[in-house]
Amino acid sequence: MSGGDTEIIVVRSLAGSDLGLFAAHRGDARSKQRAININAPVAQALLDDAGFQAGGATLQCTCLFGDIRVEGPRLLSKVHKNWRLGGSKIEGAEFGQLDARDFALIRSPRHNDGSKPVTIAFYSRNSDRVVHAGIAAIVERHLNRSTAMFDEGSDAFAGLSRYCPPAALPQARDAGNDAPEPAPRPPASALRPRAKSVPPMPRDDAGAQSPRTMEEKLRTPHILERMLQVSADLSAPAQLRFMDTVQQLAAGLRTVLLETGGIVRLTRDHPATWQAVRGKPVGFVDGGLANLSMLGSAPIAARVGGYVVTPGDTTPARESFRMLKYLIDELYATEQAGVFRDSFPDIGALRDAARISIEAAGAVRLVSERPDLGWVMVHGALVNPVSRYTDVMRDEQVRHKFPDFSSGALTELLPLGESQRTGRDANFVSVYLRQLELLQQSQAIVCGVVERESSTTSVIRAVLDSLDDHRLRDLLPMPPQEWKQWFRNAVDPSDDDEFEGQRITDPLLFRCVLEPGEALDPVSIDRNELRRAPKAWHDKIGQYPQPLVSYLQATPWTAPVRVEMFPRDRARFTETANLIFHCALLLPRYAFPVGLDIVDKFAKVPDWMSRPVNTRTAVVALRRALDDQDAKLFDTLRTMLCGSGREWMLRPGVMR
Repeated sequence: MSGGDTEIIVVRSLAGSDLGLFAAHRGDARSKQRAININAPVAQALLDDAGFQAGGATLQCTCLFGDIRVEGPRLLSKVHKNWRLGGSKIEGAEFGQLDARDFALIRSPRHNDGSKPVTIAFYSRNSDRVVHAGIAAIVERHLNRSTAMFDEGSDAFAGLSRYCPPAALPQARDAGNDAPEPAPRPPASALRPRAKSVPPMPRDDAGAQSPRTMEEKLRTPHILERMLQVSADLSAPAQLRFMDTVQQLAAGLRTVLLETGGIVRLTRDHPATWQAVRGKPVGFVDGGLANLSMLGSAPIAARVGGYVVTPGDTTPARESFRMLKYLIDELYATEQAGVFRDSFPDIGALRDAARISIEAAGAVRLVSERPDLGWVMVHGALVNPVSRYTDVMRDEQVRHKFPDFSSGALTELLPLGESQRTGRDANFVSVYLRQLELLQQSQAIVCGVVERESSTTSVIRAVLDSLDDHRLRDLLPMPPQEWKQWFRNAVDPSDDDEFEGQRITDPLLFRCVLEPGEALDPVSIDRNELRRAPKAWHDKIGQYPQPLVSYLQATPWTAPVRVEMFPRDRARFTETANLIFHCALLLPRYAFPVGLDIVDKFAKVPDWMSRPVNTRTAVVALRRALDDQDAKLFDTLRTMLCGSGREWMLRPGVMR
């Protein structure tokens, strides 16, 4: 052997035809091939000159797959124009887990004449997700015709060597020793055994088993449909790669979270849960917005409903409904009338600011009137971003000032005694901050629950940032920082030219990661980063709380719900998540807390109600014009009420 002791590691991304080497695949194999394809340059590096010129040589191989070890000679030979590594078929049903695009790692001295041992290690996505993902990250840019080769001394060789150890030649047995040869000690698995998942919900489906592998889970109809929707703009091959990426990320992240305690298990036990909260009132808050429109005007009609129920109470006082807040006015008008004191170019921002404020005011009123509440669940985010609702700046100058609330609106938004505000204290940023402070001061655990799927990746990024590199070191096939960067690029490929596909959002990934009855250990999310805020408001925006955010998977058929809490309540997260989980199980096909579904229907302003409100607004305006006997105002109002936002005079450029 002329290559000395210098080693190489060859990585082969298995093709479907390569699987004929395994007995478990021969029953359904379409190809007659019974060996692994090897590129000619790789074969030339593996064999010495004599073996390569002769067209093949026998290598002493040790095949590894998990805890399985198969030893024996294998022929690397040239068949027609192709080089193949074959030999006796590899027995064992476990090898049926291998599939196309799984990896075979071949470690051998360079220019082996057959006297040096060779290690062949197989890694499957179905059983070694994290290792498979790590190998893919190392070799994906080096693969040429599904094969890559790395020399000893390179960084890639160092990263791969721990998963493909050097083999030793079998020791000759002493003829005088009749004692049986001890069985070879199996190598330690790269990953610890997976924990058993919680059975699916509801109870009538309790006998059904969860998918055995992540691949099977991702091919269930409810998840597959969602992934196809997300990747609808991609070509068919790109869609397959996108699905494979989701599969790798979900399996790898789940393994890491299980090892680091990042997944909270919730036990499905209705009797115990409802007994634990017996006699503790639970409140639910949601707002409804009427669909109003009028040419030349910006009306708003919102109401906030509250629903309180006491588990275990069988008296008529068990539950109660009430409208907590109303806001029916112009968005902007005068100091006394209207919600804001002035106009603003972004009418949508004014409307959203009014909606957020009135819903928070409803929650504040509920906790102040019912100090006995144990929990208050708000339908929506607990803490909203506020930078949109500040001044419009240009060249560090205020171009459009975000208007302050009117004195009339402040009386609705803040408790008695706190509504006498002026200047910056009457602005949305200050008022909403005070509302959140009042909610944090309440005795109840206030949390936001969101069932709508978002398009953000903030929770994924926060989870990666929260993982301790020291704990990850023994779980990953590469340095933790490299793995995190690879994970971020795969989740959001927009900033990396080497990646392709759509962004993988928080709801999609955690829907794949979590099993029914599991919740993500909450992570802190800064919804109001100062880098996005105007400098003039840094002092206020810097005081906004950073909510703890989690995802909770209630059933296998629906997307996980997002749960948000104040940091002060971290110690009671499991208790709160368990309550939300069991409330959601009461709507198994929707998987959303039933109390929020009830208050949503109670507070919603239906279309049949919006139309009369519009009509009433028009009648009041016309009657006022008639009472004042103002013919000009009457004609103007008639034009406004009979027109629409698509009138020809409102087209861009008409009045130029």
